[in-house]
Amino acid sequence: MILLLCLLYPVLVEHAPSQEEGGEFIFEGNIQQVAMASSYFYIATEDKLYQLRHNLTLIHILTLRGILKNEDQMDNEEFHRISETALSNATFSINVLMPFIRNNTLISCGVTDHNCGYCEVLDLKNISKVLYREPIQVGPLRSISAVSFLVDVKKDSGQTETFILTAIENDRKTEEDSCPNDLEMINLHNTNYNQDGDIFSSGGSSPSPRITAEAVVGFVDGFQINSTVYLFSNVASGNKPNKVRLVWLQAETSKSKTLKSLHGATLRTSDGGEGSKLLASSIIPDGQQVLWSGVFSLDGGPTNTELLLFDISPDGNDQTYTDPDFFYKPKKPDKQSWMTENLHQGFTS
Repeated sequence: MILLLCLLYPVLVEHAPSQEEGGEFIFEGNIQQVAMASSYFYIATEDKLYQLRHNLTLIHILTLRGILKNEDQMDNEEFHRISETALSNATFSINVLMPFIRNNTLISCGVTDHNCGYCEVLDLKNISKVLYREPIQVGPLRSISAVSFLVDVKKDSGQTETFILTAIENDRKTEEDSCPNDLEMINLHNTNYNQDGDIFSSGGSSPSPRITAEAVVGFVDGFQINSTVYLFSNVASGNKPNKVRLVWLQAETSKSKTLKSLHGATLRTSDGGEGSKLLASSIIPDGQQVLWSGVFSLDGGPTNTELLLFDISPDGNDQTYTDPDFFYKPKKPDKQSWMTENLHQGFTS
C-alpha cells in the first residue's frame, strides 16, 4: 500500500483538470488524503472529495467549497455546499479520512476557514449523501505530524466497539484558534450515538484520560494488530537528542482502560547511539510474531539511513508502568519508574 501511494502521488498531483485519460484519473488540486475500502478509493484534494472504483472509474465527486452558517457561533458552525456555479466563500480542508466498513460510512474530518474543526459522516457507497455533520475538532488544525485510524475495543460483554484514535503533534492553541477543543496528543473519539457521549466525542459522562507530553512529538505511524494498538513517533525534548519511541495500548474493556494501558519502549539503531530519527514505517505480515520494519536516519538527514527489523509482539507484561515522555492529562507523574529500553533488532542495510 505504501509503495502504491508513493507511485500515485507524483502522477496525479500536478494536473489541474479532472478527467480520465487512458486508464488514469487526473485530479484537481493537490492530494491531501487517501483512503481505500473493499470496492472504492476515496481521494481528498484541496477542493474536492472523489470516490472511484479500484480501476479508477469515477463514481462521485463532492465539492469541499461552500458557505458557513452560524459563523458567530463557533461551537455551532455549519458548512453547507453550494452549486459549482454559485459564489462560495468557505472551504472544508480534510485531514482525517477513514472508511468505517462495518457501519457502511466514510468518516471525514478537517478544518474550516475559521480554523475550526469539522466532521461529516458520508455514505460509504455514495459520498454525495451526507448522513451527519458536527462542528468538532478530531484531526490537527494545521499541517503537522499526525496519524489517525479506527480502533476496535473488546467489551466485557464480548461486543466490539469502534473508536477513532488520533495522535497529533503538539498542536498548541494560537490567537487564530477561536473554536473550543479539549484534544490532547493521543485521543479516542466516539463513532456513533450508541456510545457514551455524542458522535466524535472524546469524553462522555465519565471523561476518559487523554495522553499528552511536554516534549515535541512527531507521529510517524500507527495501527492495531489483534488487541494491541501501536504508535511510532519521534520525540525531541529541549537540547536532548531525538529519540524514536514506540508506545502501545491494549484495546480492551473500555475507552478509559485502553488509554490507561499505556506502555512504551525506546527504539535504538544498531550502534545504540542517540539522535536517530524514524523516517518510514511498515508492518510485516507474519503468523506468530508481530514484525515491524523502520527506516531510521542516523544523522537527521535523508542519506545516512538504516533499515531495522523489530519483533514488537506483546510480551504480556502488565505491571505498573510510568512513561518518561507521555503522561495522562491533567496529572503528570511525580517520578519515573521503569521502562522497556530495547526491542529485538534485526538486519541493517
